[in-house]
Order: sequence, then C-alpha cells, then structure tokens
Amino acid sequence: MEFVKILKTSRFLDPAQGFEEVRRYSEVRYDPLTGHSSRILDFPVREVQRADLAGLIESSRQFCPFCPGMVEQVTPKFHPDLAKCERYARGEALCVPNAYPYDENGAVTIMTHQHFVSMGEFTPAIMTDALACCLEYLKDIAARQPDMVFQSVNWNYMPQAGGSIVHPHLQIAASSSPTNYYAAAVPALSRYRSEHGSDYWPDLVEEEQRQGERMIGSSGAMSWVVAFAPMGIFDVVGIVSGAASPSDIGGRLLDDMAEGILKVMRYIDSLNMVSLNMSLYFHLGTGLFTPHLRICPRVNIPPFDTSQINYMGMLHGETLTILRPEDICAGIRDFWDS
Repeated sequence: MEFVKILKTSRFLDPAQGFEEVRRYSEVRYDPLTGHSSRILDFPVREVQRADLAGLIESSRQFCPFCPGMVEQVTPKFHPDLAKCERYARGEALCVPNAYPYDENGAVTIMTHQHFVSMGEFTPAIMTDALACCLEYLKDIAARQPDMVFQSVNWNYMPQAGGSIVHPHLQIAASSSPTNYYAAAVPALSRYRSEHGSDYWPDLVEEEQRQGERMIGSSGAMSWVVAFAPMGIFDVVGIVSGAASPSDIGGRLLDDMAEGILKVMRYIDSLNMVSLNMSLYFHLGTGLFTPHLRICPRVNIPPFDTSQINYMGMLHGETLTILRPEDICAGIRDFWDS
C-alpha cells in the first residue's frame, strides 16, 4: 500500500517583503485505494469564530415538520409493498419516507424530539436509536428488494452542510445505481484484492497502525483513522470489521460506532465548527466491501463567509484543505482518550 504525495513549490516576488523571493509549499496527495487527489495548502490557519445560530434556530421553529405534534400529521408513511412498517421507531427516533427522495428508496430518520441539538450535546442514546432505526429500515429493504445493493446512512448536520431542516435528521438511501463514490471504490477494491491477495480496509488499518501518524484508535470492532487524502477540510474514517450489511450492526458494535461518532463531533465542536457531513456506506452481496463511515466538518472561510468549495472542488473534483491530516489526528486523540 502506497501513500503517495507530491510536494509543490511556488515562487514569487512578495511586495510585503520588498519584492524579495518568497516560496509557498503545498502537497498533492492521492488516496491509496481510488487515486482521488487532495491538496494540502500552505495557507495560514486561523481560529474559526463560532457562528451565531440563535436567529436561524428560532425562525426555523415556526414550522418544523419534524417536531412532536407535527411529524405524525405531515410526514409520509411507507408503502406496504416496499416496507413492513408504516414508520420505523426506536426511542425518540422515527424513520419515515423522504418526500423528496434522491433514488428509488429514500427515507429520513428524525433523531430526537428536540428541535435543535448542538454539536456537543448529542448523547449516546440519540445516536444509537437513530442509527438503529436507519439500519432496521435498510435491513427490511434488503430483504424485500435484493437488487438495492448500494445502501447508505447520511447526515447533513445544519444548513452549512446542506441541511434544509434544522431539526436533526439522517437521510437513508438504498439503490441499484452506484453513486460516484461506489463507482470508484468498488472496482478499486476488486483490483486491490487481485493484486495483493488481501482486502484493502483491513490492510489500511494495519498500515495506519504501523505508521501511527493518522491512526486515532480502536474500540471493539471499530477502527478510526484520519484520511491521508481527505474528502473535506479533514476526513475521519470509521472502519467496521466483522460486518458486511446493516443487519450485522447492533449491540456493542452499534454502541462503539455511536461513541466514535460522538467523539469526533466533540473535537469538531472544540474547533468552533458547527456543521458536518457524514456517510455510512454498505455494498451488499459482493464480499469485497467493508462497511465504513466518513465524517467531514463544513466551515465557511472568514471574513466573508466564503464557501470552502470553489472551482477546484466543484469543477475539477479536487479537495482543498489547509489542515494536515497528521495534525488533525494529534488533536483528535486528546478527545479519544477523555
């Protein structure tokens, strides 16, 4: 397994230095599995100012389809031909059809009765109940629609990350058509097994443990690393061992997954970042795909709230960050052991 990075040097005459030569350094990194490239830039790292969300939160309460008293009236029910339950429930979590789905099977899990939960206030009960609700729905879809092999649990936490509703909710998808992520990863996993006689994700965990720079830690069957070539400003990957499908995740494994997610969220919260994207991926029936999740915080760049996604991300498919994964790993370990 290779962790390939190319060091880049830019030179120019800087007016702030009397037009003396100045050098700026950057890295191009390539994902060891897919070859997806990311760029680590030599920009000054400034502390993020925590966004004031009070006005947004209050205005969003005026009509929230996911709040108690409203959710039962305005959310759909699953079609009996497609699912065994009209709605799936566990604790305060409630899984309902997505009224505006992205694919054949789309659902939303409302995570809690609370209209707003800050990054650091999510509890193990909220997270485990919400995930369990999603997994139960996906397990049912797999049994009734065996061609829906590309399954995922996803989270746009807060509008900065693409969330259109403040009330915490997960989005679930089950499809016969791969997203670009699957289209890149699945054949790459097959090539890796053919070339190495072993599977990529267990090998990645072993290699990251050996190198130590990006290995956060392990808990039960979950291993956590910071991605070498991140998909966002940073990218925490949770890798599941001993499971292949949503039906395999429950009990202690589910608790370990929820605990790891909450630790990552506490770290993100400590950086004054208030939004994130998360995806938990499954590909059923091949024996090649290890379930795993990725968490990337979202942040706008001061002083003008500039989007972190510019032409490089939108039109070149290239991730940019100013945060070295190895530095992120060192910071997040402090939260892992606390």
